[in-house]
Amino acid sequence: MRNGITMIAGLAVSGLLFGGCFGGPDQGKVNKVKSSEKTQEPGRGYLCYPTKGKITIDGVLDEPDWQRAPLIEFIPVGTTPEGHTPTQATGRLLYDKDNLYIAMEAQDKDIWATLTKHDADLFNEDVLEAFFKPKKDNPMYFEFEWSPNNVLLDLVIPGFDRSYESNARSAVKIHGTLNNPNDVDEKWVLEVAIPFTAFKDVTGPPQPGDEWTFTLARYDYLKYKGKEFQLSATAKLSKPSFHSLEDYDVLRFHE
Repeated sequence: MRNGITMIAGLAVSGLLFGGCFGGPDQGKVNKVKSSEKTQEPGRGYLCYPTKGKITIDGVLDEPDWQRAPLIEFIPVGTTPEGHTPTQATGRLLYDKDNLYIAMEAQDKDIWATLTKHDADLFNEDVLEAFFKPKKDNPMYFEFEWSPNNVLLDLVIPGFDRSYESNARSAVKIHGTLNNPNDVDEKWVLEVAIPFTAFKDVTGPPQPGDEWTFTLARYDYLKYKGKEFQLSATAKLSKPSFHSLEDYDVLRFHE
C-alpha cells in the first residue's frame, strides 16, 4: 500500500512442500492436528479445518473449534527498527459451508487506532490484515484489514477497488487501553467471519481438497502516533511487500 508495500502482479505459489500442519509428503497423506499445541511453520502449507460447532464472533476465542485449529506464527518482514524487538502475533483459520473464519492475536504494549471510517487507510495505524488468492489462473485476489477499533478496509486487487464490500463480520477484544500511551497494554484479539460470497467473482465455497494461497499480515506501530512500524506476516515474504503473491502459503481446505 505505502512505505515499501507495492503490488507485484504474478501467479500464486504452486508446488510448495507441504509440512507442519500438512504432515509429511507420504503419498499425499495428511496428518490430523490433535490439539492447538501444533504450530504451523511459516513458509509451509496450512490445513484449514471445518468447524464442528458454532463460532460466535465476539473476539473471545473460547470455542472448542479454535482450540483445535493449529496456530500459524507471524515472522518479521523487512528490517526491524533499531532498538525494537518484534512482538509476537499468531493466527488460526477455520471454515464451514458459508464462511471463512479468521482469528488473530497480536501482542502490543501500545495499541493505537483512531480511524473510524469504513475503508479508511487503516495501515497508517496498528492493523491486522489477511490476503487470499483463491485461483492460480485468475489474477484477482482479496485484501482485508482490521483495526483495533474494529474498522474494516476490504479491497479487490488488481485495482484496489474500495467499492467492493465483503460483508465480513468481525469483533475485537482489547487487553489493555486503546490510545493510552501512559500504560502498558498486553494484546488485541481479532475474530472474523468472511462469507464465501465475498469471493463469488472468482470462486464458490471451497470443497475439501481445494487450495488457495494466502498470508496473514500486520503493521505494528512502535508507539502511540509514531511513524516507525514493524511489518510481519505468516508467509516467508522475500521482500517487504504483503503483495508478494509468489511467496504466499498454500491454504488447503480439509474435509
